[in-house]
Amino acid sequence: MKFQKGSIFKPDKDYYKIAGMLLVIGGIMYVLAINIGESLFPGYSVATNSLSDIGGMLPLIQPAANIFNSVNIILGLLIISSAYLIIKSGGCRLFSACLVIFGFCIGALGVFPEYTHLTHVVFATIAFFSGSFALIFSYRLGINIPMTILGIILGLIALITILSPLIFGIGPNNPLDVFGKGGAERLIIYPIIMYLTALGGYLSARGKDWVRIRFTNGYW
Repeated sequence: MKFQKGSIFKPDKDYYKIAGMLLVIGGIMYVLAINIGESLFPGYSVATNSLSDIGGMLPLIQPAANIFNSVNIILGLLIISSAYLIIKSGGCRLFSACLVIFGFCIGALGVFPEYTHLTHVVFATIAFFSGSFALIFSYRLGINIPMTILGIILGLIALITILSPLIFGIGPNNPLDVFGKGGAERLIIYPIIMYLTALGGYLSARGKDWVRIRFTNGYW
């Protein structure tokens, strides 16, 4: 089996623009849904409440819960569709696999809200890890240096935040404890969503001449 080093551009199957627009639409929609959900949730605190509280704290706060959970499902479908189009266009399979897993788990979080407990935690954990790795491996798409650096930095911010309880423990000894549960969670999901939105704009705006140069040989 031939190992794919990176992205091998297929000029006859260029779906990057569509894939990029799906990521942009999904990212904007998700951020707006969070803001609407927080606004409709009485007494919501960015520090003490997690994002999952919007869609799964019992008793459910409506319509915030329905909006948040529905958008999670839609976002998951958009991300999976984008990953499929990237693969079909010759994009890196490792990056795309991480993106598919992330999209699937984000969608699953809308089906299994916070009150499902362990199921929700499992999908959230997988989503956080796969999203972080997707950012780090995005360089394999053959993107330019600034986007590569941005992806690695934001991916590492998310990944370090996930691992911080294992490194520093839970409580005052953890330097991220000052942000609270909700603030720390946002250091994971926001970098992922914002970078994927930026990457979507990047993919939807790139030119064919640049692609022919950057995507031909592939990248590690």
